[in-house]
Amino acid sequence: MSEMYRVPVDPAATNNPHSYALQMTGTGHNVLEVGCSVGHVTEHLAAAGNTVVGVEIDPQAAAEASTWASHVHVLDLDTERLTAVESGRFDVIMLGDVIEHLRDPERTLGELIELLGDDGRLIVSVPNVGHIDVRLMLLEGTWEYQRDGLLDDTHLRWFTGESLRRLLGRLGFTVRRVERVRLGIGASGLPVTPGLHSPDVIRFVESDPEAHTYQFVVEAVRSAAGVADALAPHGADWPDLRAERARLEAELDAARADVARLTDHNVALQAEVDAWKHSKLARLSAPIRSIWARVK
Repeated sequence: MSEMYRVPVDPAATNNPHSYALQMTGTGHNVLEVGCSVGHVTEHLAAAGNTVVGVEIDPQAAAEASTWASHVHVLDLDTERLTAVESGRFDVIMLGDVIEHLRDPERTLGELIELLGDDGRLIVSVPNVGHIDVRLMLLEGTWEYQRDGLLDDTHLRWFTGESLRRLLGRLGFTVRRVERVRLGIGASGLPVTPGLHSPDVIRFVESDPEAHTYQFVVEAVRSAAGVADALAPHGADWPDLRAERARLEAELDAARADVARLTDHNVALQAEVDAWKHSKLARLSAPIRSIWARVK
């Protein structure tokens, strides 16, 4: 199964979760890479001078990742405890698109951080279920799993930036840095038809600054005074969506009033037309109007 996640990795790439995670990790650290798959990221971690211990559920993928890792534990984090076989202290624990596959991410993370040094860091990436394409797909009345991507059919949990922040907060961690992989409307590969939705709907969804965020990649540290949470929902770059909703509702009310006014006007005009059709003048002038119509 892990073979499907093999992708080329360019540490210098932009708008890419792997390159963001590698930049956050840095060099010369003891790294626990959870979900290392075939080692496509492990190779670059090791090349940067890091010592890597991997965790992987697929034995064949683990064997390949062992080319670059000092050791790879083969186990299922949903049913086995890593602390039963690993006692090292790590500078960085990396979970690249992992926790959405777990039955109980909070329990598993709670165990893993027992292996993290006092000044250690968590580097976590997750897909954003609040991406505009997911929202539009739901408005269209569908929920279609895919082979990979936002709605990978092996995902058991879904996250927004806020729910990820709360999860880490419950474990005593604060997001110190966040990077976003962004994809525009219709670019996720999900079966959506943006043209079905009104400009008001699109504008409302896009008023959320995370609407085009496809993935979050975060670096989290143990909470301490003076560490600002980079994913806090009331930061300077997080507008008040209630104001946007109120504006759109006011526009909708005005449009409804216009429709009601035009409907009343149309009814009045139709009444005038009906009155004319049944008038004595209309009856007397009918032959003349018929001749004029034929002449034209």
